[in-house]
Amino acid sequence: MSQRFLFALMLIASCTFLLFIYILPPNPLQKFIFAILCLLFDLIAFSTKLYMDFLVPMLKMRGRTIVVDDEEAFVLAPSGEAITVRKGGDIFASAFVKIPSYRSGTEMTPEEKVEFAKLFGRALTITNRPVRFGAQLYVINKDKYIGNIRDKLNEVEERYQRATMNKDISKGEAERIRGEVTMWHNLLDNVNKVKSHALDAFAMITEQGNTEEEAVTLVTQQANELVAGLSSIFGIAANVVVGEDILRYIEPDYMIPVVTETEQLRGKIAEEGV
Repeated sequence: MSQRFLFALMLIASCTFLLFIYILPPNPLQKFIFAILCLLFDLIAFSTKLYMDFLVPMLKMRGRTIVVDDEEAFVLAPSGEAITVRKGGDIFASAFVKIPSYRSGTEMTPEEKVEFAKLFGRALTITNRPVRFGAQLYVINKDKYIGNIRDKLNEVEERYQRATMNKDISKGEAERIRGEVTMWHNLLDNVNKVKSHALDAFAMITEQGNTEEEAVTLVTQQANELVAGLSSIFGIAANVVVGEDILRYIEPDYMIPVVTETEQLRGKIAEEGV
């Protein structure tokens, strides 16, 4: 549908409604409706010069159906070390290997970055099977960490109160305990204010089998080879991801963390209008 054809079509429609205004019997409501339609098609006609790229796709979208995913859902294997999915008569099993990372690229010198690239090149030769390497950044749930800090803070505050009441403790010792109280207070405030992030690196490998057991056995063997090779090359403790933790790498919603206690408290206060 060309721009000129669409312009002519809209203009003809506008002229048709204008003709109806003169032909129809004197009915104010009908003439008003046709006048509005006439003005509308005039606007569309003269807008095609500027909005042709938008109007044509919009007109073609009617009745279009988009299929996001028509495949069968994956199933967690009984061992918990892989997920399986059926495609036709074959079973495909996929396993995930978690790769701990202890340093960031921003902390490396140029020489260390070159060395890391060489190590990564060696990691690619661990297996002759296709392996997908990936990483994702997510917010850490700090509830447990904050709870430990609060326990330490309560403990130190109790020691400070006992020190202030005990005349046998020197003033210097009491000030030292007071400094610990201040330190834990500052740490708790900083942890509450800042959202902590973590980088989760992983490798995914897939194997095909005639049965679920065969596919899971094959992929588990390959995953264990990856664990041994990655641990040896990078000097880390890689491990096969088991159970619901696999969802971290295949379901984006599973990465959304539970908010911290402080954020929950702030939300509750905001709802109550305090």
